[in-house]
Amino acid sequence: MTRHHAIIGFRQDRIGARLICLLNVMRIARKFGVAGRYLWLSQPDGPYPELVDPRDFLDPAFVAAHIDIVARAPERSELRNLPAAAPGMNGAGFARTLAEGRRYECDSMSEIIRFMDESEAEAAAGLRAAAEELVLSPRLARALAGARRILARAGGGRPLAIHVRRGDILDGDPWSYSSWASKYVPDEFFRAFVAAVDGPVIAFSDTPAAVEHLRQGDPRILPAHELLDPGALTPAERDLLELLLMAGCEQVGAPSYSAFSRAAAMVGQCRVVALPEALPEDLGNAAHAALLERVLSRPESFFAPGDLAQSVSYAAGHARRCGRAEDLVEALAGNRALLERFPFLYRELAIAAWSAGLRQKARRLARQGLEAPLMRNRDKPQCRQVLLVTGGQGGNADGAGPGPDAALVGMIFAGRSAEGPIMPAVAHRLMHNGGAARRALGFAPELLATYAQPDPERGKGRILPLWLLRIDWSEFIRDPGPQRELLVWPDLWRKLGPCAEALAPIEAALARGERPEPADGDAAWLGFCASVLRLHGRLNRAFALLHWLDAARPGQMLTRKRLADACFAAGNRKAGWRWLDAALALAPDQPLLHLSAALRAADAQDAARAEAHLRAAQAAWPELGLPETLRRALHRQRQAAAAGNAASCAERAG
Repeated sequence: MTRHHAIIGFRQDRIGARLICLLNVMRIARKFGVAGRYLWLSQPDGPYPELVDPRDFLDPAFVAAHIDIVARAPERSELRNLPAAAPGMNGAGFARTLAEGRRYECDSMSEIIRFMDESEAEAAAGLRAAAEELVLSPRLARALAGARRILARAGGGRPLAIHVRRGDILDGDPWSYSSWASKYVPDEFFRAFVAAVDGPVIAFSDTPAAVEHLRQGDPRILPAHELLDPGALTPAERDLLELLLMAGCEQVGAPSYSAFSRAAAMVGQCRVVALPEALPEDLGNAAHAALLERVLSRPESFFAPGDLAQSVSYAAGHARRCGRAEDLVEALAGNRALLERFPFLYRELAIAAWSAGLRQKARRLARQGLEAPLMRNRDKPQCRQVLLVTGGQGGNADGAGPGPDAALVGMIFAGRSAEGPIMPAVAHRLMHNGGAARRALGFAPELLATYAQPDPERGKGRILPLWLLRIDWSEFIRDPGPQRELLVWPDLWRKLGPCAEALAPIEAALARGERPEPADGDAAWLGFCASVLRLHGRLNRAFALLHWLDAARPGQMLTRKRLADACFAAGNRKAGWRWLDAALALAPDQPLLHLSAALRAADAQDAARAEAHLRAAQAAWPELGLPETLRRALHRQRQAAAAGNAASCAERAG
């Protein structure tokens, strides 16, 4: 089904995320004149039975033109992830890959995909043009018009909105077992947003009772369910109408990763105000303080136990920053029933105890978290981090595991294992002190003075943003989500910002054909800039810097590795291998070089060569767990490719 289309879209969640993905596919397929198709997952017995058939609420002709209904997730192993690839490509480069037969899969859920030579306005206009093709059934169109008439009678011009996401995050299994700070906003931040604006505010929520708890009689807050007749609508129909109502608002106060509100902003022109980050500083600080005080003194005032638990993720960060982390630990650490039901709280309290200098209590909470039966894998890494920084070694509940250097290198490339406030502090310490991690990463200590930041969590010491360590080894990041994050946060200009003023005259001299002599210490940050440029698709600029550095400072392992990366990015595998082999000739026992070679060999389907480099990496640093992590990832990749080939053969035979 997928082999006939250059771009396919697929999401498994609710209607907001599905619409964003669909509209991105429509826009990009139209822009480049290729076939694009959205695959709509239909699972009557799945988590969203109301989304079985898009024709229940969208015009059948529109569905026929753009959507295929599928009963299971499609095979996508041979497709390149479009949201991860686009920020590092220009339109001409993307068109070239399409002409060469490359196919893409799109899984965007909260952003407009755009290429590096597209402006935000251009991409947004194209997506809104695609959204204008959405056609509702006559019945839904009448319901939408009726809701808009009710809003008009409220007065005050264009209304504003808040998106109060609750639902299964409160008490659903397994979602409520984990923290969802990017999707869940406590009441205090919504109230601060409402207090700062004028006019009516529509409250959209999957849990109407939570809106009643939030509004506390405020007549300016209008629950969306009062604008529509819920008894006459299916859940999917109501979701779609609420999305279109939200699209007509002026602003929407919403969680930072609310696919629903971002879909509304793309369909219409409402502005999403990400809460709590976008609140004015004084309002944000007051709301954080009020939330922490309520957690500490009035836990019974929350809408539900899950509301308290999700709010603790925000309160814990504020407690660490304002010196009240110990108060939070003392208030909650003894409530084992709450912690066992919402086990991510062990993670929050362990980090709070570490921040407050309570090492033994931090270790005890971290061990309890790792042993909790309902603890999700996504929440375990920060418990392991606490064990690591409070006992020298960590990683398991018994304290056994790799030392700090090997743990850091393993965590920063393994999914989201390094998330949280701990590893940036560890990274600064290890890169400052030197040792196995700094040698393996090839990190230049000259970059510390430029990029290190004060530690906001403990008010002392420094932290190092982890993207700095990932730049030169970005091929180790196999998941599309973290790949995309490495590109977009921070963006190219912020990555280069501290070096931009000094970089400009050097690039200008190289463009004139000059070959200046780099000053002592300059090669480190110039090579780093070349890696940033390569990551973001500025290959000509990267090559100019790297070839000059290789001539001016010959025999540098990392320069050769960076040249290899640039060649692979340009599609020149032969030159890439030549430079990678040259780097290995200089550093035959460098474990990360062997891992890079293993991944390049696997991409070329040379399994024997890949395995040989994996073994060499393991031999060079036996304590490092990253070779085994990548071996498992490559095994899954081979299995998925084999399944895809089998499915393609069956499809052709049929």
